[in-house]
Amino acid sequence: MLIRTLCCALALSVTSAQALQTGQLPERRLRELSATLADTAGNSHWQQLWKRSRDAGYFRTDGTQARFTLPMTSIPDRVRETLSQADSVTPEQPTLALYRRDFAPQVTGVEGAQNLTAICLRVDWRSVPDEPQPEQLFGASLLLTYPCR
Repeated sequence: MLIRTLCCALALSVTSAQALQTGQLPERRLRELSATLADTAGNSHWQQLWKRSRDAGYFRTDGTQARFTLPMTSIPDRVRETLSQADSVTPEQPTLALYRRDFAPQVTGVEGAQNLTAICLRVDWRSVPDEPQPEQLFGASLLLTYPCR
């Protein structure tokens, strides 16, 4: 048990030392990685995303916070499209990236009385090495999705 714990700790320290630094990559490369992730993300990636986004209130039916107004059945496809074909990518912190896709004229959500037409998706690439192979993208985390401007 102790050996397994030490091995896991070592693997985590090596991974974090080689974490994908989003601010050091061209937007083109961040788009390529997200398109591959859209095709390879497993059910657990998506389940965690839905849980975090629901917990943050983005699926509520009322209130002034930003929230989706799309039919629940269409949100997964739109979010996957945001990940695979983002209009823009903004690096955040060392390993985060914000992917945004505008679906105008379709309204994706509201914030207060304002209609929103885009979807934002925050991805954490911390557990992905600098030059990942497609099978190494399992370490990426789909953190949060929400309707945005």
